Amino acid sequence: MNPLGFPILSILIFLPAVGGLVVLVAGREAAVKTWTLVVSLAELLLAAALLATLSGGTAEPQFVERAAWMPPLGIEYHLGVDGISALLVGLTALLTALAVGASWQAMDDRAKPYAASLLFLEAGVVGAFAARDLVLFFVFWEVMLVPMYLLVGMCGGPRRIYAALKFFIYTTFGSLLMLVGIISLCLYHQSQTGVYTFDLAELAKTRLPADVQLWLFLAFALAFAIKVPIFPLHTWIGDLYTQAPTAALVLATMMVKVGAYGFLRFNLPLFPEASVQLAPVLSALAVVGILYGDMVAWAQRDVVRLMAYSSVAHLGFVVLGIFALNGTGASGAVLQMINHGLSAGAIFVIAAMISARVQSTDLDSLGGLAARWPVLAGFFLVALFSAAGLPGLNGFVGEFLILLGAFRAEPAYAVLGALGVVVSAVYLLSMYRRAMNGQPGVAAQSTAGDVTIREALVLAPLALLIVWIGFFPTTVLGPLQASVDAQLPRAVAAAQPHLLTPSSLVERGQVSEGAVATPSPLAERGQGVRSVLPQEVRR
Repeated sequence: MNPLGFPILSILIFLPAVGGLVVLVAGREAAVKTWTLVVSLAELLLAAALLATLSGGTAEPQFVERAAWMPPLGIEYHLGVDGISALLVGLTALLTALAVGASWQAMDDRAKPYAASLLFLEAGVVGAFAARDLVLFFVFWEVMLVPMYLLVGMCGGPRRIYAALKFFIYTTFGSLLMLVGIISLCLYHQSQTGVYTFDLAELAKTRLPADVQLWLFLAFALAFAIKVPIFPLHTWIGDLYTQAPTAALVLATMMVKVGAYGFLRFNLPLFPEASVQLAPVLSALAVVGILYGDMVAWAQRDVVRLMAYSSVAHLGFVVLGIFALNGTGASGAVLQMINHGLSAGAIFVIAAMISARVQSTDLDSLGGLAARWPVLAGFFLVALFSAAGLPGLNGFVGEFLILLGAFRAEPAYAVLGALGVVVSAVYLLSMYRRAMNGQPGVAAQSTAGDVTIREALVLAPLALLIVWIGFFPTTVLGPLQASVDAQLPRAVAAAQPHLLTPSSLVERGQVSEGAVATPSPLAERGQGVRSVLPQEVRR
């Protein structure tokens, strides 16, 4: 289904890629910033058109594009989006445009590699969210790696080479294991059907022995866990974020979310029994990551490094919601991916603005910034309240749904996760107090003024979305619902054998196709997965 009538997903992928190539061959660096902004805004308009025409009431892929790529191997150029991926594509386009605006001064130095890397990174992230063929997904997964490596290695801080290499080694190790898993899954499917394919929907029908499913789950999960990152595979993120150009981290927040997206899109439907078997382990690691990330963030003395470890904690909530294996937790997890992009993106933008004014983001040297720049301080406070989960802002809704879903799965995880919320509020507010209040530090020596019009245009959309989602979360949760529901039934059926979906009954030959089952008492009481299995039946 494509109501727009033209290949919008391909355009969304290749527009920034071609724009990046134009940047590299451009003769004048003076035009690079303008061209990059035009490309990113055009991408944002296309993403808005995608969201405006998306049908949120179906889980079926929309705007599908399909063409043979390597027919003998069953590899296709297959794109499509649902409510989950369409929202993430739209957020990626928004954050890219804002990253370009926030990087306006940073691009004065080495404009070509900086701008080209941003656009190539956007192309890779959008492609990963839109891919429905596993080989195509892997290609875009690898495409993301190169521009991020170059962005840090060429335009980063004094330890940029170390940080870029560490990121490259971690991610490549996980990628190779995932590639082995993809090929193995295809071979198992071929042995059962005689057909080579890497199509996600077809591979989800493959019947795998329990031990094989477990190993393939781990091959995929390790790659996604590194990218998220999950404790203890997180050590690259502090170095990368500290050495990367600060404004570029606005878009980098979307790169790490491809890992969480991978868990939901691939691990749960492809390996449902293994997902259930390892859900307690991943949930426990997520909780450890929440508490560990919060404590390490609390000890940091630099705004960017603090937010790097805060991201470990906040993305731990996302993983906790996914592996609660119920619709409430999964919906909260996707919403929290969006929330983190907005709140962390805003804080990284503000950190870049502070650094441009005083050449430092070290908390020991800041202080009294609110007195000099009250508008900047106001935006900073809104972003921090969002990250801390203040009721009335977007972060509260996502964290509440995740904790509610986690409580249904394992109350202890929800209690520990709630403790992490409290700790994060403490160190985030402490960061604000040290940077914005107290005795003036290096800000006293700065002659820079408050937020400029360009900076306000960058921060205002983030602040508006933070408030809007906080008051009207259903505008995001509505389009997500059907898509989230579609990811979980097989895993839920594996976790609760007495709950079977109509599709699983058809597969077992227990009912005819098209038969309608009635809701179970569990669903009516909301104790099962009401939104996940709308027509549950007991065996």
